[in-house]
Amino acid sequence: MRISSNTSYELGIAALNRQQAAQVKTLEQINSGTRLLTPSESPAAYVRALGVSQADASNTQYAANRQSATSSLGMLEGTLKDVVNLVQNAQELAVYAGNGTLNDSGRTAIATELRGNLDELLSLSNRTDANGQYLFSGYQGSTKPFVDTGSGVQYMGDDGKRLVQASDSRQLAVNASGQEVFQRIPASGGGYQSLFKTLSDLIGVLEIPVVTAADKTALASGLNAAQSNLSSSLDNVLRVRSDVGTRMNEVDTLNNTGDALSIQYKQQLADLQDVDYAKAISDLTQQQAYLEATQKAFLKVQGLSLFDYIR
Repeated sequence: MRISSNTSYELGIAALNRQQAAQVKTLEQINSGTRLLTPSESPAAYVRALGVSQADASNTQYAANRQSATSSLGMLEGTLKDVVNLVQNAQELAVYAGNGTLNDSGRTAIATELRGNLDELLSLSNRTDANGQYLFSGYQGSTKPFVDTGSGVQYMGDDGKRLVQASDSRQLAVNASGQEVFQRIPASGGGYQSLFKTLSDLIGVLEIPVVTAADKTALASGLNAAQSNLSSSLDNVLRVRSDVGTRMNEVDTLNNTGDALSIQYKQQLADLQDVDYAKAISDLTQQQAYLEATQKAFLKVQGLSLFDYIR
């Protein structure tokens, strides 16, 4: 079967176009570092890569959430540590106040120091995190949790927990309820009493002059109650602090898991998408050789004259 010159020309051009298209594709793969330039090249691989990319993006967001949680929990733990120190100092002062050699002036001096502790406690209970959210206001992060009304300190927050998504299956609270930390503390006489009232009552006991035997009895009774309530307060704050420490440890564990997932996702994406540079360069060299051979063959065929065909 004879092939016309037009058909020969078209076949040659088609071959050249195929070789050039293959070379252009390989160059694009090398330049972009991506093996899959369009979804149609491998729909299954493209869908799988899209799923892995979305999982990797979520994992990155969880890591950012955990970083924020670490900051808030660190501030919370540090504040609770300061509260522990304050309560322990108040316990020492309460014990010293029971020294029988102290006079009214000495007890008043202790009361003055305790009043400073009470002011400091109010400041600690209203501390905020790096985002300006109150640590102890419950869910209402922008609400100042404790207010001195003049007749006592009142809690303005709630019992809510502010949660962050720390992983695809775990949420962590980054705050503590002021009600739980400072208010709902078992009292020596039954029921509950706030740490603020415990300190305020202790100050009041120490500011009363001791003159009669009844006064001495009232002082001893008041100091015993204060020491019992301070001990309960300390146990309560230490319990909350321990819970915060547990959450911080969990964040560390989730960070390790997240880091491992990040490596896994990136490896999966590399396997699905990344170009094999050694193979691509080899293919490019081979395609260049094919293209040059095809060009020479095309030019040779097109250079033949009708006389060459007849001869």
